[in-house]
Amino acid sequence: MYYTIYENEKIERYDNMLIQFIVDNFLSFGSRQEFSLFAGKTRAHQDRVEQVQGKSLLKFAALFGANASGKSNLTQAMAFMDKTIEQGRLPRNCFQSYCRTKAENTDRVSYFETILVLNNSFYSYGFEALLSKGTFTSEWLVQIDQKGKEIPLFTRNLISGETDIAWNLSNQSKQRLVMYAEDLRRDKTTLLLSMMNTGKKELYKDHPELMVLRDTYQWFSKTFNASKPFEPITSGNRYLIDKKLQELTSLLEGFDTDIHGIEKIDMQIVDLPTHLHKAVENAEQDILEMIAKKPQTNGMSVLLRDAQSFLCISKSNNEENFSLKKIVFRHTDGQMYSIGEESDGTVRIMDLAEVLLTTEPRVFVIDELDRCLHPQLSYRFIQRVLSHIAKYPIQVIVTSHESRLLNLDLLRRDEIWFVQKRKGETSLYSLEEFNERSDRKIDKAYLDGRYGGVPLFVDKEEV
Repeated sequence: MYYTIYENEKIERYDNMLIQFIVDNFLSFGSRQEFSLFAGKTRAHQDRVEQVQGKSLLKFAALFGANASGKSNLTQAMAFMDKTIEQGRLPRNCFQSYCRTKAENTDRVSYFETILVLNNSFYSYGFEALLSKGTFTSEWLVQIDQKGKEIPLFTRNLISGETDIAWNLSNQSKQRLVMYAEDLRRDKTTLLLSMMNTGKKELYKDHPELMVLRDTYQWFSKTFNASKPFEPITSGNRYLIDKKLQELTSLLEGFDTDIHGIEKIDMQIVDLPTHLHKAVENAEQDILEMIAKKPQTNGMSVLLRDAQSFLCISKSNNEENFSLKKIVFRHTDGQMYSIGEESDGTVRIMDLAEVLLTTEPRVFVIDELDRCLHPQLSYRFIQRVLSHIAKYPIQVIVTSHESRLLNLDLLRRDEIWFVQKRKGETSLYSLEEFNERSDRKIDKAYLDGRYGGVPLFVDKEEV
């Protein structure tokens, strides 16, 4: 069951980008690996390169590799960091998420760092954690100037319990930050960044110097969309907005889904399968609690979705009752079909289509782009994505098996990454490292094993 709560008011925009993601000792990452969106030397497709403080940053990247090479583990690492920051704590199921290829990794810290653009400045935020114990060991936020010099804002050492605040702040703002840090002095299970964004809206009005703490947190909670495998890519908010349904319909028609309309029909809870009754009741309770916390809001909505049903529960402040609607899809035969009656490929396109309707700043991480899709459909979708992100402040990162995408007429060399596993551990590297000619058949060279990242077959009868 996928569950999204949505406030019926304008969401604040954050014009920011991902630069690098660094991970170590997580799932198949047994050594430190860096994924980078710094542009290389190639001059192709400059419309997909953004200039920030004299640095060239990419808006797209695709990762290729064999099954079980670690592509999904990279997206899971990003989603893990994202979820941890939003919750302020490590996920409950993290205890065996370290790289288990070596026994000593049990007691070795895992490393997560994201380098990003916030308001035209570069920052590094990260943390280290002993996953087997479910505790953090360090946390930091660092500003990086144009020359690459690091200017620490705060650094927490949770082994000693000390927090170093080197930030050039006024006395009042620094005292307030020191006070909050001191509250977490002996707490190895809570992130300072997350705690500074829990019920503290007034803090940033009184101390605007600290605003980068809010902006960093908001980047993860609003701009960064790292979905795990088999999870929806976006929150689905556009299915709540009636005027967006026609845009969605047009996109779905363009991808040959046979869908010619999206409608929301009124439902009663008694008309739903029994297993959804409790979920709807919980959603209504959540809406009431959120409205009580934000009485100024126009209302709240919740999307509930499982393999068979796609529901919208909403309540306006000026209405006493809840609205319960089922989202259905009208085909060329005039019949209405629920999401459970659609093919896996159509449902996949429903998820992907929202990316093409996004115009606000976002970073989308899409695992197994080609899952359930025809190869021509995967290629067509990427063409649409590349055209879309050239116009809007959006970055898209995908993993794929579709070798047809390895085309230097379509992608830049630095947009192509390979993922390879050796002795159970994953490594990342870019095609840019190979300095290939622009006329080379990259897809053929890849399938021939030139860049690694392809399956190696052994016939046991021949061994």
